[in-house]
Amino acid sequence: MDLDNNKIEEIIELLKMVISDDQHLFDSLNNAHSHNFYSKEELQKTIDEISSKKMKRVFEEKLKNYHHERKKYLMEKYGKFIFSERLVRSTINTPLSIKKKYSIFKRYY
Repeated sequence: MDLDNNKIEEIIELLKMVISDDQHLFDSLNNAHSHNFYSKEELQKTIDEISSKKMKRVFEEKLKNYHHERKKYLMEKYGKFIFSERLVRSTINTPLSIKKKYSIFKRYY
């Protein structure tokens, strides 16, 4: 299932707008910790080079579950920031005047 390119562009545009409007989100995304995640090509190359049948099966299983594991990895890294209920509520429900009133800049006055 592929999305229409226009929808993908709109989703990316939305993400850019939300991130640029929320300094906390911007900082959190920049500071998101990650661990090494191997590409499909790296896994396939490893499988091709392994002589042990037992280890070959382990890596073949990793390759088979690659989509699920990659989605889990990306969700752990970025999903907690982008898909948070707080972010959605603050974007949709809060009038602009209230956002300004309770923004980070208000703390300095």
